[in-house]
Amino acid sequence: MTLVPPTTHSTADIVASNIRAEAARLGYTQVEFGRALGISQNQITRRWKGVINWQLDELDDVAALLGLTVTDLITPPRGGLGYEKLPRLDSNQQPAD
Repeated sequence: MTLVPPTTHSTADIVASNIRAEAARLGYTQVEFGRALGISQNQITRRWKGVINWQLDELDDVAALLGLTVTDLITPPRGGLGYEKLPRLDSNQQPAD
């Protein structure tokens, strides 16, 4: 049996994922979000895609716009980032009593 180390994500990945998720939940488009933060469309798109990282000095403004704290932005979501593989289930699942 080969053990596979758990998938780890950088803080930058976590921050970007949390920002995308919360902005989407609030109905922001990339353009609207960037405009609200005073960031050009090119720059917001590059951050959205993970080409460049969100800067530490931007997180206060981002958190305020999203109604969150900076701690919320840097904390991994409880369900993970969605990249992890789900456990394989038995093909003959029985109801639990």
